Amino acid sequence: MRILDLIKALVELGIPMAVLSWFIFSWLYGAGEIDREAGRKAISARVKKLKKSFEKKEEKNTNYVYDKWMWFGSGFYGLAGLWTFAVVEISDLFGFVFNFPGLTAMFEDGFISFVVALLLNQVTNIVTAFVWFGYWSADSVIVWVLVAYIGYWAGVEMARRGMVLPIDQWLEKLSIKKS
Repeated sequence: MRILDLIKALVELGIPMAVLSWFIFSWLYGAGEIDREAGRKAISARVKKLKKSFEKKEEKNTNYVYDKWMWFGSGFYGLAGLWTFAVVEISDLFGFVFNFPGLTAMFEDGFISFVVALLLNQVTNIVTAFVWFGYWSADSVIVWVLVAYIGYWAGVEMARRGMVLPIDQWLEKLSIKKS
């Protein structure tokens, strides 16, 4: 494996997994759902219990990312599936917007055909998300899975330790300073 492939895995999967897991687990720690002193096995066991209670509830949580994470299975695998689904959906959206075929081409086979194609695309995207490890790289699946797993646990550990990501500072540095 080349160093550029590792960097690509870190940027596309490792860092997003760290940020997403930090976000979710910061919320869980802050809500008292998980004890900050818990070890990895205890955290995994607690996430499984949260998943079971999530499946029994009729009402959903107000945290959209949390709900989707639970829907994709929770834990590491669920978060990797959620991130992959988001990437696939956003890619489809940009592809559609920038390669818009026109209304005539979209409905040339009829409205029903359009709706069926749209639904099939959604099912395909969901299946892709559930087998996320095949989406990212065919050459080095093990490395991509390891990078994603390390990113996931790095985010969990950052949240457990109460670290705050300096997102406001990053955004400030990116903005144009007025003189």
